[in-house]
Amino acid sequence: MRRRDFVLTGVGALGALVGAGLLGGALREPAPVAATGAASGGAAGGGGTPRTRVARYAAEAGKAVRPEGPFDHVALVPEDPGGEGLQVRFLTADGPGPWQTVRLGGHGPDSGGGDGGVLPAPDGAVGYEVEAPGGRAVQTAAIDTREGERVQMRGKAEGVLSTDAAAEDLPPLRYVTRAGWGADESLRYGEDGSESWPREYSPVQVFTVHHAAMPVAEDPRETMRAIYRLHTVENGWGDIGYHLLIDPEGTVYEGRVAGGTVPVFQSPPIPGAAKSVTAAHAVGYNSGNIGICLLGDYTSEQPSRAAQDRLVRVLRTLALLTGVDPGAKVNYVNPVTGAERTADAVAMHRDWGDTACPGDAFAGRFEEIRKRVADPLGFT
Repeated sequence: MRRRDFVLTGVGALGALVGAGLLGGALREPAPVAATGAASGGAAGGGGTPRTRVARYAAEAGKAVRPEGPFDHVALVPEDPGGEGLQVRFLTADGPGPWQTVRLGGHGPDSGGGDGGVLPAPDGAVGYEVEAPGGRAVQTAAIDTREGERVQMRGKAEGVLSTDAAAEDLPPLRYVTRAGWGADESLRYGEDGSESWPREYSPVQVFTVHHAAMPVAEDPRETMRAIYRLHTVENGWGDIGYHLLIDPEGTVYEGRVAGGTVPVFQSPPIPGAAKSVTAAHAVGYNSGNIGICLLGDYTSEQPSRAAQDRLVRVLRTLALLTGVDPGAKVNYVNPVTGAERTADAVAMHRDWGDTACPGDAFAGRFEEIRKRVADPLGFT
């Protein structure tokens, strides 16, 4: 199939999909709590979702922080975000655990903002200690994603993205909506009721793959809520910085609010004319750049086979929906700032700046992902 044939086929098929409801059906106002796309299943969180609770502390080297209440994650945001070497260790009844590195760098809106990290606390943790190079001040937040008051999320728990290839070798892509993983949408708004981070949209040019650089909780929805809290409030961005996220079991999660009937996009995408909501995953190169994050740390190990397979499916689906050739080199131009860079259409975060993301182990084999995404699509 030539690229031109693909684009024309995709446009015709998309109309049928919209009519059939696979991409959200007729255009309508999104639910107040989440832009769920073609939502399916029952209401999110049948038993309710724990409201995330947070206690903030300024951490000093050599002094333990002992939160008064339970916590399962700790967010750390250096007041001077540059450099490496930020570490944390957790305290339990058995004493202090090992020092863990908090990996930072290269995330955030193009306009700037905090760039912190978050790590899960072990069961039974009663406190933590922080070490930062040069004695840098570090603001921390003890996050409890489990024990808060349970609230009923509005909206469906699951949605579907599909393409004309669904009848062939690319089945519809199911994802957990923001309501499904428990996003507290009130965090995105200021005291005056306006969105802290107004949505902007740009034509899709590239896709960028990340890792979360942190272990995943037994319930990945807790990890989602912790990352959301870090990005939205502690970093001050106003929302989560990725468009889509994938856990080790291969489950896909909706990220940045798009505001329409489908995640990621301003409206049901037409190949060659699709516009994505601007996120905060590659500083300086966010507009028109779709960010997909694998939950986990792939510095020294590979993502699970399930996560890699689902990543390939997500990227194939996005390529078909947007018309972006996943095997091409792209002369990316930020339509807002004019920043330019040549990159692979399926890029790694490290292709955009000084960061180790998506982890050295995964980066060493990333070319296999590119080939798997491009080969079945027939771009020539």
